[in-house]
Amino acid sequence: MSNEINKETEPSHVESDGVESGKKPTFRQKLKRHCARFWWIHVIVFIIVVLVIVLPVVYVGYPNLAQKEINKSVLEVTNLTLFNPAPDSFDLGLTTVFHTDSKYHPRLDAFNASLQLPDSDVPFAYLDIPAMDAGDGVESQVSQRVQIADLTEYTKYVATTLGTEEYSIVLKGKGGLKQGGLPNTNVNYNKEIKMKGASTPLLFVCTIHSPSMYLQIGLNSLKGFNVTEFNILTTPQDDGSNANGTLVIPNPTAMTVQLGTVTLSMSVDGTPVGDATINDMILAPGDNTMEMRAVTNQTAVLGFIFNQYKDGILPIDVVGNTTTFNGQPIPYYQIPLQHNVLRLDLDVIDALERAGLAELLGINRTAKA
Repeated sequence: MSNEINKETEPSHVESDGVESGKKPTFRQKLKRHCARFWWIHVIVFIIVVLVIVLPVVYVGYPNLAQKEINKSVLEVTNLTLFNPAPDSFDLGLTTVFHTDSKYHPRLDAFNASLQLPDSDVPFAYLDIPAMDAGDGVESQVSQRVQIADLTEYTKYVATTLGTEEYSIVLKGKGGLKQGGLPNTNVNYNKEIKMKGASTPLLFVCTIHSPSMYLQIGLNSLKGFNVTEFNILTTPQDDGSNANGTLVIPNPTAMTVQLGTVTLSMSVDGTPVGDATINDMILAPGDNTMEMRAVTNQTAVLGFIFNQYKDGILPIDVVGNTTTFNGQPIPYYQIPLQHNVLRLDLDVIDALERAGLAELLGINRTAKA
């Protein structure tokens, strides 16, 4: 009887994890026990896996994607002005529109950009590019006094602009980029700059180390320069001039450039025949009409008319002489203009007839013909 009582009152042996002794634990019970004992190992493994996946995305993939999107973007330059020239500086006005088809619209930090010719490693100027939101159609403006970094290189740039139909310049820089909650990253700018004429907007196309060349249309040696009106003055003038006229100078670019007071030397077959002055010369996009005043060697001019150019049409070579602004020489304009020779055919007999001098000199339309 006592044995039966002992069996009934003897407690069951149960393990601490809820599994009765003698019974094989289930898989779920094993997993629960394992997680309870080794949870910290799983946390560490999870953190490592996350870091292995996330860190390369954030610090490798994200910067590469940012650089790729910057490379594909385009800056459309809608306005470019160069005013108030000084021997070592000028006022720059630049308006651009950012174009992109990216679904990302990061914040681009301000950065300092250098400008140089493609065949040179020496920048001729630096620009402060402002911060902007890189969304399609966003406009950005630069307005600053630019110090010329290298006068020789900038003079070459002006000469290239003046003397060629198309060319390119390079913009370089490095700036920050921030997309949403992601960390800041840096992107490089190394662009061939493409600029088209007045009828088409200018384009800055991002091309990081691209072998393709983006061209900038220049002033094309001022081809199309012409004198639409030439008058001989028969009364004394305070400035000593004895002729005046109207010039048309084309500017096929989208730039507006203030040159200052420009003097031009005129010659026929290498013989000087006079000097002309254009005050406050500004070249805007399209055809520019401006007034000139000239001091001509009338004796030399008449000599050509009575001898080798009896039709009265003189082939005049025009070349830049001096360029000044506020009384200061502007060498980066003056030197290129001194090497840019323009040829125009000037009807001198027509001017003599309108001044009432042709008949006195025995020159008439019949003789001209």
